[in-house]
Amino acid sequence: MSKLTSKTLLTSRVLATAIVMPIILGACTMHQPSFAPTVMRNKITVAETVERMELYVQPDGLHLSMRDRDAMGNFLSDYARTGQGQLYVNIPANADNGVGVEQAKGMIAQHMSYMGINPATMQMGQYQVQPDKPSPVVVSYRKLASVPIECQQGAALTQTGRNQPYPGFGCAQSANLAVLVDNPRQFLAPAAQGYAPSAHGVLVLGKYFKNETTGTPRPADQAVSSGSN
Repeated sequence: MSKLTSKTLLTSRVLATAIVMPIILGACTMHQPSFAPTVMRNKITVAETVERMELYVQPDGLHLSMRDRDAMGNFLSDYARTGQGQLYVNIPANADNGVGVEQAKGMIAQHMSYMGINPATMQMGQYQVQPDKPSPVVVSYRKLASVPIECQQGAALTQTGRNQPYPGFGCAQSANLAVLVDNPRQFLAPAAQGYAPSAHGVLVLGKYFKNETTGTPRPADQAVSSGSN
């Protein structure tokens, strides 16, 4: 009787194992939704910012040190490289520093001409001066800049339990790319195509694709000799 009971218990355990194992294996093969690509989860956004420079003038004129002149040149150079739209020059209204203001306008126009910037892009304006407040000449322009991405410390891929990347996976790659790209406009639209090759360039390319000689053939009567000294 005890032998029969042992066989019955063994058979029950085998049947239970046969029922449970497919369930476990089925759970391991269940479909897991995948996360969106890195470029979607860690998108690089571009915003418009305003760059600003203030020139403090005196009633007797504009007195800038060499360091200030270099700062003005760097500011206008950045405008030529990344500026969007016009260069705004706002001068204080009814301020007793007309000589310095005119000198500032002339110096800005001189720098722009030297850098190849059309002075017509400079737009003049005025702002009201508050009593007992500094009244500088304010130079500003708009530019595009990528918004910094703050990445969180991620976990190891083996700790997810679902064979999926953690939410911040790939964030550092997007953050580095946003910093490395010099012109953020490339994130908004593709770069414009270059100029088409000239007629001679088309002829050379056609010969190249036909595996023909692209150089100019030497005339048959042309002789090349090496003279002796």
